[in-house]
Amino acid sequence: MKNGFLYHSLHIFFLLLSTATGVYATDISDNSFLITKINSQNLNNQQIWNLLQSNGSTGIEIDLTLKNKKVILQNSSVLLETVIDKLYPVIQENPSKIIPVFIKFSDNIFLLDSVINGSKISPYIFYLPQGETWPSQEYLVQANRRIIFFIDGNYTGESRILHQLKNYVFEISAVNVAGDILTKQNKEMVNQELFVIKNFDKLPTQAPPNQLSRNLVPDYINFLLENWKKYGKRPNFIFIGNEILTFDFIIDQLNSFTWIKGVVKNADKNFDKVFWKNPDILFTGGKFSFPYRGGEELILNPFVPGFKMTPEQIVVTGEMTVPEIYTILAAPLKLSGDMTGSFSFEDIIINTVNTSQIFEGENYSFIQDITRGNVLRLPENASINLGKPETYGLRNNSFTVSCFVKFTEILEFGDNAILGNYESGYRRGLHLILRSGHPYFGLWANDYIANRILSPNIWYHLTWRYIIETGEQSIFLNGQYIGGSDGHPPFSGTGDIHLGSALSSGASLRGYIDNLYIWNRPLGNDEINRLSLDEEITFDHKNKDFAINKWFFVFAVLIIAGLLFFIFFKRRKKENKNTGVERTPEAANNQILLFGEFKAIDNKGVDVSDLFTPKVKELFLFVFIYSLKSGFGANVRDINDVLWGGISSGKVANNRSVTLNKLRKILLQFDGIEIVSTGGYLEAKIKKPFYCDYASTYKLCQIPQGLSKQQLISFFDFVRRGRFLKGIIWPWLDEIRGFTGNQVIDNLLNLALIYQKELNLPEIEKLAQRILDYDDLNEEAIYLQVWALQKTNNINLARFNFTSFTKKYESSFGEPYPMNFSQFNQHFEKGFIH
Repeated sequence: MKNGFLYHSLHIFFLLLSTATGVYATDISDNSFLITKINSQNLNNQQIWNLLQSNGSTGIEIDLTLKNKKVILQNSSVLLETVIDKLYPVIQENPSKIIPVFIKFSDNIFLLDSVINGSKISPYIFYLPQGETWPSQEYLVQANRRIIFFIDGNYTGESRILHQLKNYVFEISAVNVAGDILTKQNKEMVNQELFVIKNFDKLPTQAPPNQLSRNLVPDYINFLLENWKKYGKRPNFIFIGNEILTFDFIIDQLNSFTWIKGVVKNADKNFDKVFWKNPDILFTGGKFSFPYRGGEELILNPFVPGFKMTPEQIVVTGEMTVPEIYTILAAPLKLSGDMTGSFSFEDIIINTVNTSQIFEGENYSFIQDITRGNVLRLPENASINLGKPETYGLRNNSFTVSCFVKFTEILEFGDNAILGNYESGYRRGLHLILRSGHPYFGLWANDYIANRILSPNIWYHLTWRYIIETGEQSIFLNGQYIGGSDGHPPFSGTGDIHLGSALSSGASLRGYIDNLYIWNRPLGNDEINRLSLDEEITFDHKNKDFAINKWFFVFAVLIIAGLLFFIFFKRRKKENKNTGVERTPEAANNQILLFGEFKAIDNKGVDVSDLFTPKVKELFLFVFIYSLKSGFGANVRDINDVLWGGISSGKVANNRSVTLNKLRKILLQFDGIEIVSTGGYLEAKIKKPFYCDYASTYKLCQIPQGLSKQQLISFFDFVRRGRFLKGIIWPWLDEIRGFTGNQVIDNLLNLALIYQKELNLPEIEKLAQRILDYDDLNEEAIYLQVWALQKTNNINLARFNFTSFTKKYESSFGEPYPMNFSQFNQHFEKGFIH
């Protein structure tokens, strides 16, 4: 059959047709199919075939074998032709039906191919050459190519109608989901368009085998949603064994959720692998799809090492009009971008990124190498102190270290050290070394060793890369990836970094090194390959006159902008003079946000959150919060006890002084906030134009007569970013966090009552979701969700939300929730609506 030619011809025809008529085409990857197993026991079960015919989201799985040159069902004498006879009416009776067929077969594929090609379903088969994009469902229906075959097994030969499964799908199993660690092969398949979930009927649940209850719907749906989000792919083929009559509800439930989709590309080519700065996303291919629930705010931060993303972040909320597809464009970073160390060893130890640094070392020398010219010689017991890890951005951060290195002696039972420190302890001891000849990435009991063994007297290019978002430690040899593993916490040591030495046992390099580079970001694979080819790294040197003219222009623009803003502000002030509502500042500068993750934007609009190290951040928050509560600040004795309890008073005073100085230095980058010392207290004094969302909500909550509708709306705007100080866990914060959470819940419920009377359903859904962020078992918030969904006739989704809530309730309290769905609705209709 000439399916490839036919596909291209028809594809062009229907592409022109759909463009002319404005028809929206749905991709195969946007749909889900239940795949049921057909065997000799259920082949004649007409109920199954009727369901396959009437349900457009179903397909079949068959195990075949070869016997006496006949293709038959496994463990039977049933011919493949008999199965085809059953399949044919399904296609004939439902002209819009697309049916995927999965075959397991381990023999010569030629006979299997000939049986299918010679059957009456042959004209309906669609085949996609590997590497091409799947067409729309509309194309498949109009072209009447509605049967798609996939094949798996240890077979021989090739086919032009059967798609080899591993070349087209990314696959996981529902059986072994705990601690899901993907193999290297499976990671490389994440860029496949289609997503298969095997053994879905065997998903571990609390129900006994063969006693599936509709009350367990959340277990199955949540598993699908979690993995959809984890890999950025909608589950396309869900294998449910012989249980299709039990699982027929799954697709409708899955389709009730909203999703977004998009691509991440560079130069019109989709990436094979994309990382995300989101804890519940592992990684995806260049095409992505993510579900989100009504009222939920979805924030996505894609990244690919070596590239800058535009936009850097996607925010999706319930009130937005979501585009058909998001396109994220990636531009290559300059190789010198975020470089913190550059050593070329031209007869001098100098960091060309920071020429003010001074280095000390011993027993090293410079020599002229026949291959590389001037290089640094580091024999046994030679080393150079490169300074603190903070200088290079190595602590609690992504980083990359690369160099050319040649070993004169490689220890068979020992270490050759390239770079490291002398600390011991989990995550504190950095050692980039060879161990018994194997390239090694060590953070002390948090390590990775490559399989490759290096030889002496050969120049190698070695690169060590760490990605904090995924915990990936990886090693590259001569520009090529030779191994790595995920899930490693970051390096946290504070000891000086040494070149040619590591570990307290005194490991040495024993050889030569050249072109040592360090970055405080993960390099991309292409960047690493270019380094191995000795690409020269260039730095920007800006023209002085241009810089002066540029800043003069900027200054002029700022003056004009300032005058315009002053006029606008005076007008707005006059308009809002009597509202009694403080508004969220429209400008994204000079503010510190405490709802959601801690975020600090200085008076120039630069995100300086990372300058607030954990202890500096804790001191700031303690002083700031207690300044709001008491009106006169935080007692220094309380600060000492809470932040530095258990150490001597002399050290406490020194630590507090150092930390306070760091904090004050950071706050100089803000207008309208300072920390002052008065009579044994530290007080945070704030005034306009400084803005803090928590301070604004605290001020609103002091209004004795309660909040008006407009004030409640402003309150919701302040807290909409998320939970108070999300991700920060300090014991002294528990009481404040609990009090703040109660205030948020009470005020949002009051606003919900107003919106309920107005039938403002989208806002009610968003309010309920924010309340559940603080208390995931809040009955009023669950009722609001259920009520809003029922008002929009989403009864199934309303029941799903209620059932999820009852299961979580039973898991938390060890007893069933006391009301069923109907009783729950009746109870809150009486007690909630006023």
